[in-house]
Amino acid sequence: MKQFKLTLGFILLTVGIITFTGCSKYEEGPFFSLRTKRSRVVGDWKATAFTVDGEDYLNYSSTETFECMSGEMFNFNMSGNMSINWVFENDGNTTITTISDNNTLDYANSYVQCEAIYTANYDENIETAKWDFSSNKEDIEITYSNGTIEKWHIIELREKQMKLTMEDGSYTIGVTLEPK
Repeated sequence: MKQFKLTLGFILLTVGIITFTGCSKYEEGPFFSLRTKRSRVVGDWKATAFTVDGEDYLNYSSTETFECMSGEMFNFNMSGNMSINWVFENDGNTTITTISDNNTLDYANSYVQCEAIYTANYDENIETAKWDFSSNKEDIEITYSNGTIEKWHIIELREKQMKLTMEDGSYTIGVTLEPK
């Protein structure tokens, strides 16, 4: 009888694992959660990764070549940082705060003086919108006041991490969010 119970327990466990393995809605999980999808989204998040076609946009640096008025060429560096905070409220409101701080080449003055002259730029943008899940809960739809809708595909939706992607024309944008 004890052997029968062990065998039955093993069979039920195997069937349960096989059944629930196919139930994961998101590519990177979770496999199972006691929290609702909505409760996992609601909160104050910060971006730990933000990419456009795989290129990092939170911290970037590049070296370019520029030709000045005399015909001489010189190298210059462009660099910057960006932070994104995203608040999802239970009532369907969302606030996205983007702060960028970067150095760009002052092309007009650099062209005349034939040396790299930089302009420091700081920009803070706060947008409010409405959010909700798509009907199949595989996407988060952001609706802005001007009627624009962004559809972010959910790759992972955990209490401590959320990964989203969005197709924007010919670009693929990816963001990884963690609680703030």
